Amino acid sequence: MEVQADNNGSGTFLASRVKSEDGLNNENEVELTGYVTEVGTVSFVINGSTFYVDANTEYRGRNGNTFSFEQISVGLLLEVKAELQTNGDLLATRVKTEDDHNQHNGELEITALIDNKTANSIVLGQYEFFVDAQTVILNHDRMPIYFSDLNIGDRVEVKAYKQLDNSYLAVRIKLEDMPENEIEFTAQIESILGSDVTINGITFVTDSNTVFLDDNRMPVTISSLVVGMWVEVKGFKKQDGSYYASRIQIEDFVRNEIELKGNITELTEVSLVVGGITFSVDSTTQVLDHLNNPISYSSLLLGQLVEVKGTKTGTSTAKALRIKIEGNEDIEIFGRVTAININSIELNGLVVFVNENTVYLNHANQTIGFSDLSVDQFVEVKMISNIDSTLLALRIKIEDGMNFSKVNGFSGIVNGSAIQLPTGNYVINNQTIVIDNNYNVINASQLISGQQVIVWAAVDASSNKTALQIQSKLSSPTSIEESPVTVDMFVLEQNYPNPFNPSTTISFSIQTDQFVTLKVFNAIGEEMATLINKNLTRGTHNINFNADGLSSGFYIYRLESGNQVQVRKMMLLK
Repeated sequence: MEVQADNNGSGTFLASRVKSEDGLNNENEVELTGYVTEVGTVSFVINGSTFYVDANTEYRGRNGNTFSFEQISVGLLLEVKAELQTNGDLLATRVKTEDDHNQHNGELEITALIDNKTANSIVLGQYEFFVDAQTVILNHDRMPIYFSDLNIGDRVEVKAYKQLDNSYLAVRIKLEDMPENEIEFTAQIESILGSDVTINGITFVTDSNTVFLDDNRMPVTISSLVVGMWVEVKGFKKQDGSYYASRIQIEDFVRNEIELKGNITELTEVSLVVGGITFSVDSTTQVLDHLNNPISYSSLLLGQLVEVKGTKTGTSTAKALRIKIEGNEDIEIFGRVTAININSIELNGLVVFVNENTVYLNHANQTIGFSDLSVDQFVEVKMISNIDSTLLALRIKIEDGMNFSKVNGFSGIVNGSAIQLPTGNYVINNQTIVIDNNYNVINASQLISGQQVIVWAAVDASSNKTALQIQSKLSSPTSIEESPVTVDMFVLEQNYPNPFNPSTTISFSIQTDQFVTLKVFNAIGEEMATLINKNLTRGTHNINFNADGLSSGFYIYRLESGNQVQVRKMMLLK
């Protein structure tokens, strides 16, 4: 379900458009998101899968923009819905662009001081960013301001894209608080209550100025967030002690560790506190300076800005695996690798050097080597500018790639070494991560034939497809049942099937024995049915909802227990 709404200014939204995003209806349908590698006269290829089009294929641009087959080009990020034909061909029924004008090839983000300013540009170090009428300029509180309000010496975050003339056009400029007020957090969402998002025990307030990005770094809304999902949050601690999220970006892959950037507020011989999380340290904890050189833990100081990577041990405690002092690493670039040299990589027209201290991470945030990088990968590079103006990478993380794709479909044959989808067979190896619908890691042996799954995959030069991560979307019981699976979160799942006629299954999980209500409302908020209104035991519950007496349209179902509330939408089509 896609909802377009206007902010009333009072924390509520008025829906101006509600549209059903068709789900998968049968085992022959599939959705694939990936980069175009070839374009033919009536077809295109994404990661070894050829999609044919005909007169009935629907084309959708982002944000209501027009889009057509003629606009499909190599390197464009697309979401394709297709149906497997009897002859084995994949016929595209819907093609949707996931990239605004192929901007992934020239995105640049920098946080730095304004060194100079002209009538229509600002200069940060060696970069000049032009502005136009569409450039969004925000103050520290993310309220709109004018270009004239910016001054030399201001610390700003700039997001820009390279133009055809190789200049950079700023799409967003935001005045930044000084580093001591900032916090960056990568962890799982524990709860979503209204506009508040709780991550690892910290509740972040969001509002209409908060920027929400999907895993492709494209704008979305808070409705795209789901409990259990991994996200990267950037925000700051307000004077009243609350936390505000200025940006929340969805992470594609689950992780074993949390990552937190903030100031050291407490420091002892065996622990430190950052962002309200107490990290224990021992002889195995790695401590680095701002250039990734090893230093002693005793050299850390109270108030220093650090980035801590660790494993959770409790609600507000963790074991520190790595502590790194943050210095002048004020340049971040996201883009496609165009060349790899002996001691450097090239992207966005820039040459970025590496050294023995450069850290390399894969899509799942696991340590890799320089040799694992390749041309056409999309990477996020954190770097500094040396005295001689050369750029040195401190960290290079693979975010995506021309050979990466995400496939949503029903599984065919499944065994411990492969999973079959309409787009082909995907190898399962010891590096493949398998998760359930709540983003909990499970065993590959729990996957079964005929269930809906999402597969994140990579294809090699020989067109062999390997599953990097598999998420089970199975949810098809027919009555209230309980699962013995351990549950640690309050979660309301999307009903299945959706759209439906006349019955659908609603699944939810509660982390303790508690009183629960589950109700269904129509589009104007009138209560249509009470499905549950009683005490339930901890675990996963499934209930069948029969809408025989209701008319076609979209409905809202609401799960409530104590101060926890989650709401989802469903579509009845008769």
